Amino acid sequence: MKNSLAATSISARFAAAARTYDLESGVQMSVAENLSAFLPLSETIGSVLEIGCGTGYFTEILAKRFPPATIDALDISAPMIDSARKRIAESANICWHTADARTFCPGRQFSLIASSSALHWITPADVIMKRIAALLEPCGSVAAALMVQGTLGELFAARTRLFPQKALPVLLPAEGEILKAVEAAGLDVVKSRCETLQKTCGSTRELLRSLNRQGVTGRSDTRCALLNRTELHELIDYYDRQFCAPQGGVTVTWRVLYVTARK
Repeated sequence: MKNSLAATSISARFAAAARTYDLESGVQMSVAENLSAFLPLSETIGSVLEIGCGTGYFTEILAKRFPPATIDALDISAPMIDSARKRIAESANICWHTADARTFCPGRQFSLIASSSALHWITPADVIMKRIAALLEPCGSVAAALMVQGTLGELFAARTRLFPQKALPVLLPAEGEILKAVEAAGLDVVKSRCETLQKTCGSTRELLRSLNRQGVTGRSDTRCALLNRTELHELIDYYDRQFCAPQGGVTVTWRVLYVTARK
């Protein structure tokens, strides 16, 4: 029941952000470009399952990298799928699915399962990794990039410092948790790398607006108390002071884990 509520919440947030996501997703686009370097050789791939295709940025990369392969692109949000269809010209090689990756049943296996900036939303990690393993062909590959603990660390620290009674729960997985889940699913980790991306945003208010337009913020199933207007203004003022960037604006940190594995 808890996982079902979480999926519904995430689906609703990203559905609301489908029209604005591409305008604010510079980090996710950079991550997708970086993940492309982790993809296997094209001649070994005949079928691809993309989990969390969003607006289709990484889907387009996959289609260009593996032109003969069939691609099943999956996302939990129907409006995100609609945006992806508009980005990519109609192709007989791409099949779109609005579904939860944990229960998706395509009736076949894939030589590659890829995901960029999405798997951290699917919990628990061991469940989705076991599902991925089941959907892989023998000797099939996984290539994924996901946000891990430390992402938006400044925002987490500010809210915990100011409003401990309303502190956000730690929702993102730890790097070790993901790697452990991959191995527990019977997959062999081929390569992993964790990197820190630090970006500058014009102000805390601008940052919060951007996160909202990405579908990252909003009501969730965590039952965490929302900040009232006064508290929100206090948070903004604190973040602006404590995490100001030398060149102006405020600092924002992202922690990204890239991992490839084989069955």
